[in-house]
Amino acid sequence: MIKRRISIGLKVGLLRIALALVVMLALLSGREKLALGLFFITALIAFGDSYISKKRNLKSLLKSIVDYFANRLLVNLTALALAINGSMHWWVLAVFAIRDFFTIVIGTTLIYRDFRREFNPTVLGKINIFFQIVTVLTFMMGQPDPILVWITVVITVASGIEALFKCEFRLVKKETDIGKFRLFRHIKFADTLTMLNVLFGFMAIVFSIRGFHTTASIMMVLSVISDYLDGKLSRVMGESSGLGKELDSLADTISFGVAPAIFAFSLIQTPLAAVSFTVYLFCGILRLARFNLTSLKGEYQGMPITLNGIIIPTIFFLDVAKIYYPYIYLVLGVLMISSIRVKKLF
Repeated sequence: MIKRRISIGLKVGLLRIALALVVMLALLSGREKLALGLFFITALIAFGDSYISKKRNLKSLLKSIVDYFANRLLVNLTALALAINGSMHWWVLAVFAIRDFFTIVIGTTLIYRDFRREFNPTVLGKINIFFQIVTVLTFMMGQPDPILVWITVVITVASGIEALFKCEFRLVKKETDIGKFRLFRHIKFADTLTMLNVLFGFMAIVFSIRGFHTTASIMMVLSVISDYLDGKLSRVMGESSGLGKELDSLADTISFGVAPAIFAFSLIQTPLAAVSFTVYLFCGILRLARFNLTSLKGEYQGMPITLNGIIIPTIFFLDVAKIYYPYIYLVLGVLMISSIRVKKLF
């Protein structure tokens, strides 16, 4: 059970990395409101994930490093997009990036020498990431505070200096889950279709941000087809594996959780819409987490998240008024986390 919970935590970390890329794309495409909403959601997920991990004492060397990269990418990629758009000073981005660059170089070197390393930030390092997130948020809202910026810069420099004397990559005397993870040994042929699912999901996000909603809808349908063929091929070839299941779950999160939420938010951006699409995304994550912890035969508990890749393009092609999208998404979210039993058709 603990291993499964850690696995879910890893997926959340990878999801945050994907969302960080989406935030940057949204900013560069001029969708500031969309980027702001996604940045806030991603930061909220990060703090929630950290709290749950500490509360349940879910320790994982790999997760600690994935979480670190997720946090740093969110801040630095967003700051980079803001600097390119002229909203943030380049020297502020440079301070953030240089501090993280040296941390990554030192950490990579230490991990290469000994896999038994976990990222354990100092107290000042934790304060640093909090202030950086708040500072970036003020820039995204168009109301940067000079005093806050300087406080954040000073804390960033101080935490970097502290990290030189107190390494944040701690050596632990146990076998690491990083050492056990041999990626290419576990990848099966059917997993290539899972990656195709991710590709179509990511393209749906990009086209949604650019305003090409018809193309984005088609991409979501192609994700559904890839997801179906992946499972079919896996069963025919007898290639089911633990990694395949994890990849499939993460791909579904992106293609049928993140992509539909961004698709709808690019169409309507009312306060109710922001709340509704956030609830929808959280329900999708909970739905997949529950699926990984259960083993029902021949049926699903709750509506499969994959159906969203059919329902949402359908309502778009039927030209359903945008004002109804928040209500539809709330219903879809409730159906995903409900206890209703749905028979597997294939």
